[in-house]
Amino acid sequence: MSISPYQYQLLNQSFTTLKPNFHCFCVSLYNKLKQHRVTMALPESEQHMLSLEYRLHDFMQQCLTHLPRQQELTCFFRHQSILIATLAPSASDINTMCNCLLEVLKLHLGTQFTLAVRNAWKRALHVFANIIKSELFGISNVVELARYRDQTKARLRT
Repeated sequence: MSISPYQYQLLNQSFTTLKPNFHCFCVSLYNKLKQHRVTMALPESEQHMLSLEYRLHDFMQQCLTHLPRQQELTCFFRHQSILIATLAPSASDINTMCNCLLEVLKLHLGTQFTLAVRNAWKRALHVFANIIKSELFGISNVVELARYRDQTKARLRT
């Protein structure tokens, strides 16, 4: 799944909008994740979350930078997978995190969170989640063409 140049522009513009108030964005994300009772390790307090604020900002910026080139993005996530694994997320936690990010983006972008911006973030988060799940759990939503053909032939025989 790829991102169109227009969607990429919307992602970058909306992230730029968040930058001046990224502190509040982080607090909202932390509180939203606490509400969902994820199993992954969350910071123990808002203060701890704030100490991770710079890393989260940098992580999101790097994700967006590498997004147009999926091989680079996969390589970036491969290097980050050790840090992500220390949070001990489940595959479900990754989905919850993406949904929480969308909710917090909507809250902090306000009227700038148009349908087009929402769809761009949804698509980007889908790509991010798939790569992270692949790196951490070996889960893939890609079916190999040869296996698909074999399954189709087997169904036709029965």
